[in-house]
Amino acid sequence: MRSALARIVLGVGVAGAVAGCGRKRMADAPNPTSELAAFGGAPAAAPATLDSGSPAAGGDADRRLAILEERVHFDFDRWTLTLKAQSVLTAKAEVLVSSPAVTLRIEGHADERGSDEYNLVLSNKRASEVKRYLTGLGIDPSRLETMGYGEERPLVERSDEPAWLLNRRAEFRVTGNLTPR
Repeated sequence: MRSALARIVLGVGVAGAVAGCGRKRMADAPNPTSELAAFGGAPAAAPATLDSGSPAAGGDADRRLAILEERVHFDFDRWTLTLKAQSVLTAKAEVLVSSPAVTLRIEGHADERGSDEYNLVLSNKRASEVKRYLTGLGIDPSRLETMGYGEERPLVERSDEPAWLLNRRAEFRVTGNLTPR
């Protein structure tokens, strides 16, 4: 019994140490918005504030559409949401709550590293994690469709870290009505 408990404690400690070794500190992580601008693309919209008078809570349709279509990015070989991604998704949830007819397709993507099969699975996990987070904020899962594209639809056609960062993403397509509130 004692040795089994010691093995469990040792296993948890080793797993925690290994998990922490491969992660960048938040301050060292590149900014996907500025990276996209460096490639000549349009930066994604900034997340909305979430007070009751914010655009996310019902403002003009163009601003609400920009919030709904803002991409979220992922760390290498991960489908967990960063704090920035959670902030962006919380703003989306505000718009979705205020617009009950709106439905979204969540499209997961991966960079080119890894096999086609692995990247397809990873991109599906990314889309599913986004859906899980939004449903946790009260959005009906029937309003959210998920799709994974693997590495087949890169945002940037390059093979370097800034391009890979941008290609590890979830994109959003409005598939139902976005009407002014």
